Amino acid sequence: MKFGLIYELCRPVPFEDGPSEQEIYFQALEQIILADEIGFDYLWSVEHHFLEGYSLSSSPEIFLSAVAQKTKNIRIGNGVRLLPPPFNHPVRSAEMGAVLDLMSNGRYDFGVGRSITQAELEGFNLNPADGRPMLDEVLPQIVKMWTQDLYEGFQGKYFSMPSRKIIPKPIQDPHPPIWMACTQPSSFQLAGDFGVGILAFGIDGPTDLADSINIYKQSISNPAKQVGLFVNNSVGVAGLMYCSQDPKDALENGYIGAEWYSIQTAKLFAPWVGKQVQGYEYYTNLIYDKKFLDKIKTPIKQRLEGDFSLVGTPEKISKAIENYQAVGVDQVICLIQAGRIPHDAILESLKIFAQEVIPRFS
Repeated sequence: MKFGLIYELCRPVPFEDGPSEQEIYFQALEQIILADEIGFDYLWSVEHHFLEGYSLSSSPEIFLSAVAQKTKNIRIGNGVRLLPPPFNHPVRSAEMGAVLDLMSNGRYDFGVGRSITQAELEGFNLNPADGRPMLDEVLPQIVKMWTQDLYEGFQGKYFSMPSRKIIPKPIQDPHPPIWMACTQPSSFQLAGDFGVGILAFGIDGPTDLADSINIYKQSISNPAKQVGLFVNNSVGVAGLMYCSQDPKDALENGYIGAEWYSIQTAKLFAPWVGKQVQGYEYYTNLIYDKKFLDKIKTPIKQRLEGDFSLVGTPEKISKAIENYQAVGVDQVICLIQAGRIPHDAILESLKIFAQEVIPRFS
């Protein structure tokens, strides 16, 4: 089992007595430096725009470059880079990934996605129906940009360009590992067809996760549309993590993060409710899914006591990780900076997790 961290770089508003935007960045950097020293394997940074309170991570490549210079072992990755051209031109994504690979001395992983928030899509004048086909068109071209000495050029529906020398090149041979954000079964199918790793965010419970991983494993056993020069058969799953020797402390601080995160994600998905938006039907139809409704009606503290919750004592969290292993997860990705969980408490939680949990899965 591998262990990662993921950062939204949240700063709840209003937060008059809390850290500034700059302090949020430097607190996260301090947490990651510690994680690198104590045995975490991956660091993922999201890309979001316009989501005040929820995420300050609008330029993750700059943050990741700073992380690369302050760490030695931990792999750094986009979790994820938004691939539709209105967000990022494909050449800029290829160049960005290559430079991060150089600056991290070959520790870079390329996670990709399309965005699932109305604020971002409309802010960049992007038709939601185009998000998925844009990703499908762009991703294979980025691999070619990394691996062809002289990129052959491309004429497509969503972007076109002539042949050009795209520099620099990544130092990982043949290119950095590729991952894709997945929240619905069709995304797991597509990631398997592409032959790329899974970054599972927002899965509705372990039963759905197990079913989705089965879909992925069947698909990736014979990738129908392999985009990379090698298959990255890996599954990472993200969840809120707070570890303490004291069950009461764990639940109290875990609740601080979980309550905030639950409210924020509900706000992000609220604009889809009652609408049938091409490409986002899964999210618009969740409001009619009894299992999903039952879950969100369950009190947060009760959810934190569940078999797959990463909030609790080292013993409880270890059992949850064993449950993730049982359904085929290769990497547990910990969301540790959420809501108003104090910075010092996060550092202590990381230390306990590294001392008491990670060695059990070495």
